[in-house]
Amino acid sequence: MWRKFIPDPHKLADEDHLDDYSALLRYITDLANHKMGYPVSLLTYLGVVNNNALGIKSGSLANILLNNVGDPFKDSETSRMEVKRHERQLLAILEKFYGMPEHSIRGYVTTGGTEGNFAGLWWSKRFMINMSLPALVKKDDEVKQLVRDEQALLAGLVKIPNDDYKTRVEQLTKIIEARDAISTQNALVQQLVIPTVFYTKDHTHYSIPKIAEILRLNVRPIMSNPDGSMNLDNFKKELILHMGAHPLSSVIVIANIGTTITGAIDDVPGIKKTLDELNPKPIYTIHLDGALTGFVIPVIKPFGEVENYFDALGVNTFSFSAHKYPGLSQPCGVILARQAFFEKAFEKTERSVEYVGNILDVTITGSRSGLNVLMFYNALRSLGLDKDNKKLIKMVDENLQTAKYLHDELVKLYGVDKVSYPYHFNVIFPRPSMELAKKYQLMLTGERATICVLTNITKDLVDKFINELQLEKEKAMSTVQTEFTIRTLTKDYMDSALQLFVKSFCDSEPVTRHLKMTYKDYEPFARSVLEKATREGMSVVAIDKSNQVIACAISEDIVNPFVPDVRSYPKMKPIFALLNELDKPFMTGKNFLKGKIAHVWIAVVSPEYRGKGLSTAIDMACGELAVRKGFDFAYAEFTNDVSEKITHHYDVYKLCHSVKYEDFTLENNEQPFKGVKGGASAYIVGLRPGVQLDSLKKCYRESSTH
Repeated sequence: MWRKFIPDPHKLADEDHLDDYSALLRYITDLANHKMGYPVSLLTYLGVVNNNALGIKSGSLANILLNNVGDPFKDSETSRMEVKRHERQLLAILEKFYGMPEHSIRGYVTTGGTEGNFAGLWWSKRFMINMSLPALVKKDDEVKQLVRDEQALLAGLVKIPNDDYKTRVEQLTKIIEARDAISTQNALVQQLVIPTVFYTKDHTHYSIPKIAEILRLNVRPIMSNPDGSMNLDNFKKELILHMGAHPLSSVIVIANIGTTITGAIDDVPGIKKTLDELNPKPIYTIHLDGALTGFVIPVIKPFGEVENYFDALGVNTFSFSAHKYPGLSQPCGVILARQAFFEKAFEKTERSVEYVGNILDVTITGSRSGLNVLMFYNALRSLGLDKDNKKLIKMVDENLQTAKYLHDELVKLYGVDKVSYPYHFNVIFPRPSMELAKKYQLMLTGERATICVLTNITKDLVDKFINELQLEKEKAMSTVQTEFTIRTLTKDYMDSALQLFVKSFCDSEPVTRHLKMTYKDYEPFARSVLEKATREGMSVVAIDKSNQVIACAISEDIVNPFVPDVRSYPKMKPIFALLNELDKPFMTGKNFLKGKIAHVWIAVVSPEYRGKGLSTAIDMACGELAVRKGFDFAYAEFTNDVSEKITHHYDVYKLCHSVKYEDFTLENNEQPFKGVKGGASAYIVGLRPGVQLDSLKKCYRESSTH
């Protein structure tokens, strides 16, 4: 049976791990062929669901269920399609890598950094409560005694005659004092059972406040240094203030080992020193959020030569994301903890689950991906970490050399004062165009962009990016800046806007040219649109020095759309039909609320000013006007891909529908735009900062009939 292949759980296997996988596959296949008890259908293993299209071969470990349920240090007695042996070996490799004594680590493979943080804080809360148990028992006894005293006082009050006012007042005063004492003691109990989490504001991972809310932990944000690391002076101040107001409170400190944007590493020894010097010293624990850089701290050595990173830094829990480094193909991570800390957190707790073979569950998710465990284990073995860290040292050194190369090339473009290379992998520079940011998947924060230089980034890729950045910069520098002023569309600009409107659409728009639309054909429509727009005050124009309109954008409240009188401009009928078809997915079945969604449906720029950023400027100005009027979203139709690019300037946008001109067919099967290239698209964009698409549902009610 398979057990003969399993060595001692805490020792590394000597056999070649690739041969080990072959033996594992034979073992798991045999188990799958006999599985009856557990509610898993194994459809991929049976071939009912074919994963070949995903590149997953049948008859492979990736195509069969591997479920590590609960604590990896307790094998299931009956749910045996698990790979906990490999998970224990993985933890043993990391135990050695971080300098911990043999058999001194606990933990498990997580879905990623957030779960690692969640487990770390949950275990820390349990640890704090168990550490405070004697004080909790004492406080509980005091509260019970105070309650008995209050009940005795209430019983005594009943015996005092109603007309003995003085005695009754004295008794009532004692009752109030007893209740105040109970309230005070209950508040102290709350301090003992609800730890407070200290973390760096704006730089600690967003999961920490979320997890604190779920676990009902108090939070205390700390100011950061300019590089994003925790400001220890502010930490000391906030810690003293907090402990002064909550003397029995236990403390959890989140220390960042590489913030997302700057890569800053907190001064963990300094954090520990601050905690230890506090008098009286609180019960505390430090959780390392390793994210990316935590995996490689024994290589980059931010705290110098350290034998045991847990002991030296005073750390009890430590998590990092394995899909960041060593770079797995699936989101994955690990939570590590000291054995003594872990046992204290779960002492006097029975977490055995009988129906899955008496496993012990100390995890957040319960069931966990065994395939992720194998991938993580395979990565560590492929890097040679079961023997030494020479290969990883070489890899990290190459990363750092490439990061320095990227920094130097960016300095040539922007100057030394515009480019920052604060720590290890992250290089920060002025934000390029959204097109370039999307192509290279840059991290954007305000007017800055960040590149994280890991093994996938080569010098060739850096050179390609720099060349494109150079071309973009030269193009921007060569663009003649147009002097213009943007105003709200009023009657004063009616004639000039009408002339631009008619001439531009008849001369330049593909569908109007295809329909052989003349100025005379188009003018009644344009006039009707502009007259409505001037009345509503939601549209804008750009005027040049001579007060002539050189661009305009027409907007309206979506609840009050322009209704065309086709009899006045019959040649426009196919265009209206096209727009109706384009709008169906978004418009149908909705009763929109007033003042929530703006409809930006016409934008035009004078031919001599095109390609100079005026189209973007006029559209953005129209959106800003809508925001000032209280609108949250804009619905917009675009008749060419150049105009469509404006959507990328918004943080929130979604394509609602698109129609190719050549494919559009009327009810009589006529194709009015046959031969016209391109098409029309409709988008919804979030105008107001922070607005999300989830709130779009608040802007309309579903129609009762549609």
